[in-house]
Amino acid sequence: MLSRKFRATRPNIEDTIKTGLSVFGKFLNTKISRKDNEKLGFSIVVSKKVDKTSVGRHRIKRKISCYIEENLSKINSNTKKTIVFIAKKTDEPLNYEDIKKDVEKAISSL
Repeated sequence: MLSRKFRATRPNIEDTIKTGLSVFGKFLNTKISRKDNEKLGFSIVVSKKVDKTSVGRHRIKRKISCYIEENLSKINSNTKKTIVFIAKKTDEPLNYEDIKKDVEKAISSL
């Protein structure tokens, strides 16, 4: 699980969603803030349209946070951006390897 110190604050999340750079993937859309904040922060958004059950939504969030934690070493320690991962609804079944690729693509674009 991703540590609490890497959570983004609400004002930073709202600003990032409105004005951030977009990175599109197969299962995840990612918004990266244009300006530097106080610290590096992550947020994961999974709506009810993606999965109706809370168990399913939490499973997706846990997988994404696990992949973020694995790739934290690839992020420059001086980076102070807010990154918001937004899960997309797709007709095909959820493939965790594709989610992993989407997370790696977003983190590499920093």
